Amino acid sequence: MQSNKQLQERIGRLIDALSQGLFERKDVIRLCLLAALSGESVFMLGPPGIAKSLIARRLIHAFSNSQAFEYLMTRFSTPEEVFGPLSIQALKDDGRYMRLTEGYLPDAEVVFLDEIWKAGPAILNTLLTVINEHRFRNGEREISVPMRLLVTASNELPQKDSGLEALYDRMLMRIWMDRIQDKQNFRAMLISRQDPQHDPVTADLKIHDDEYDEWQRTLTQVALPDAIFEQLYALREHIFQLSQQSGEQQDSMYVSDRRWKKALRLLQASAFFNGRHKVNGLDLLLLKDCLWHDLYARQQIETLLHDFACKQAFGQERLHFSLKRLQTDLQQYQREQTKILGCRLAPGQNVLRKRGKGWQLDFKAADISPVDENYRLIFLQTAYLDPKHPEREIHYATLRRKELMLWLHKQEPIPVRLQEDQQATTLQLDADIQGADGHAVLIARDSGNRPIPLTISSKQGLPEWQEKGWREQLNGLQSELRKSRDEVKKQYLLFTSECPHLFLAQESLTAIEESFLRLDSEVKNLQQQLETNLHSLESLVQLTGR
Repeated sequence: MQSNKQLQERIGRLIDALSQGLFERKDVIRLCLLAALSGESVFMLGPPGIAKSLIARRLIHAFSNSQAFEYLMTRFSTPEEVFGPLSIQALKDDGRYMRLTEGYLPDAEVVFLDEIWKAGPAILNTLLTVINEHRFRNGEREISVPMRLLVTASNELPQKDSGLEALYDRMLMRIWMDRIQDKQNFRAMLISRQDPQHDPVTADLKIHDDEYDEWQRTLTQVALPDAIFEQLYALREHIFQLSQQSGEQQDSMYVSDRRWKKALRLLQASAFFNGRHKVNGLDLLLLKDCLWHDLYARQQIETLLHDFACKQAFGQERLHFSLKRLQTDLQQYQREQTKILGCRLAPGQNVLRKRGKGWQLDFKAADISPVDENYRLIFLQTAYLDPKHPEREIHYATLRRKELMLWLHKQEPIPVRLQEDQQATTLQLDADIQGADGHAVLIARDSGNRPIPLTISSKQGLPEWQEKGWREQLNGLQSELRKSRDEVKKQYLLFTSECPHLFLAQESLTAIEESFLRLDSEVKNLQQQLETNLHSLESLVQLTGR
């Protein structure tokens, strides 16, 4: 018995071998092989001439000592052409009604039936029994049918109320196929000289009867964890809700309990051949090709599973909301700081009062000396004002008393000197009043036109208790961010540990990878904001005299 890792590697190599020379068909091979390994049936939908029959023929090479049966259905097809002709000898000698099944469907491991919906009732009814029970009644006795994979195909879906619903419902895997899209792949297909009968699978990769039977018994032991069941049930409920909202399309969103049951076995097979003993969130993404009924439902299911991959599969949405809450808390901190320190125009505070077309500053209420030659304007958020060094963070500027009084009269740009160091720069500051009466603040606009709340440094400075409270608030936010960052990392490592996935298309894995990149960007952005606010608080303490 191979180890889990060895089995995963072997199935991966088998998929690669089966896909040789089939351009843009590897994902179809993956799904068809998974269906074969779980004993389920496949329906391929797509126009003629896109390698549907070639894929079915290729899959026979996955098994050792196996037979294939292929037939193109027409309105005139008879059971004899599918299940074998009557034995004239048995009828003549013993009066027994028997079919000679050798070389026909009841004798094959891989079966391909093209234009399936054109088959008559006699063929379809017998086929239902074969699919359900893997048994075929031949005369007075039943024989076991070795069929491991039934592939059906058509360029259309079964007509509504055509009596084909029962058969269609038993085809668990439903695959939409189209012509080759990539230019280079199209060229490679044109000049390919590969023999369609060529067997690309080496003997060590082929699946033997005894191990296939052992795998079928083992699949049932793969667990469905409670957390994964809850996700599965949530998907089921979401699909049901979509069916209630679909109006005329309601029937197309219906998924029978039988299909859910068959889908679970497919998910168990996916987990087992990926070397696991439990179904996980990635396996659930395979439902995208199991639950649709028509092209409308296919689009709805595909969107639903894409959202699941990007939001729920590894708790990404929960992590996003956690980071969003921290962002909201930080914004609340900034609003509180602006409310307390900003030069507000609140009537009760009376720091700035309307005077004609301008404003009058109450130096006493603002705790500012009326005779100082220079005042320090403190930016309550980091500003970028230096045109020579646009990346430079500015925390304060110096304003002369006469320019302040002039601005109060005319609200024109005022000359200020950026923070007193070797890079001190003089520029015209665009100051303004923002907000409604009672909630308005003095602001400046930086190079990005962002409003930056201002305060004028007072004589007493920032109270120690206020500094301590704000510092504790920021430190608390940093602690919560570290927890969220660690949880993002944990979930990402869980995702990467479950890759590669043998049966999922790369686009599904890429979508999940991108969702984690967005979370990582949110973490980094929030971390930068917190560090900026901590740095601003340090500067504020120094600039206000403590």
